[in-house]
Amino acid sequence: MKLEMRTFERDTLHAVVKGRALWLLHAVANALLIVAFFYWTRIPEATGLQFTLTIVSGLMIAFATLWLHSTTFDYFYSAEKSLKESLRRSYVCIAAFLVWALLFGLGLWCIGQLGDYSEQTGGWSRHSLPGFARHSVTPRSTFSATSWLLWFVYFFFWPILLLPVGAQVAAKNFRGFYSAAAFRPIRDLRFWVVYAICFVVGAYLPYRLVWITPTRPSALNTQTWSMVVRFGVGYLLMVTAWLVLCAAITAASTGAAEVGFESPEPIAVAPMGSR
Repeated sequence: MKLEMRTFERDTLHAVVKGRALWLLHAVANALLIVAFFYWTRIPEATGLQFTLTIVSGLMIAFATLWLHSTTFDYFYSAEKSLKESLRRSYVCIAAFLVWALLFGLGLWCIGQLGDYSEQTGGWSRHSLPGFARHSVTPRSTFSATSWLLWFVYFFFWPILLLPVGAQVAAKNFRGFYSAAAFRPIRDLRFWVVYAICFVVGAYLPYRLVWITPTRPSALNTQTWSMVVRFGVGYLLMVTAWLVLCAAITAASTGAAEVGFESPEPIAVAPMGSR
């Protein structure tokens, strides 16, 4: 089991290292998309032309974002490891990938809304316990357990369940929604471990870096440079962790020994003499 775990991690990282061009594309494109989204929110809508510009530019930003991330999944799924080919192939899957992204976002929104009812749910859970157990369980503990359960579902269970589906959709178009390979990662303990590591490196650490506050007075120039460095390091950690996670999703979905390499489909051979 330990050998399989080391092989899974090694092949995942190997696929990311081979994809240096993809990493560079993400580092540049995501930064441009963030800047574009920031300026998009500042477009006034006082006239018809400005409103039209808001709609068109918003659609362009959404299209570029979907294309970038569907290309990423297709790249790790492909055996050729050609970024240009992945850009071309994923272009036709953007509509299906949009449907998946809407389902994924809607699920996160619904789970987030449940957080407003965590206290009611915790209270109901406590009252549903048998009498002998109810006296030993405090309302505070049930509220805390409910909050932690929602946190786990929001940040772990739902992404682990739906992200592999997105990878299949990016590679197989609408057929990816029905692919049995999309549900393999949730049964793979190795993938859970890699996801947890990527979550810490790509989400928790950048969050901590961004919200570091100075403990002693310093010059404004020093604080500015500290903020730039912290934001930059956090951003690169996030990009790298996301690519590692995408490669791990493909490895766990295909079950291949090496990420991005699948058994080729059988090729039909015509009988001799036939045309």
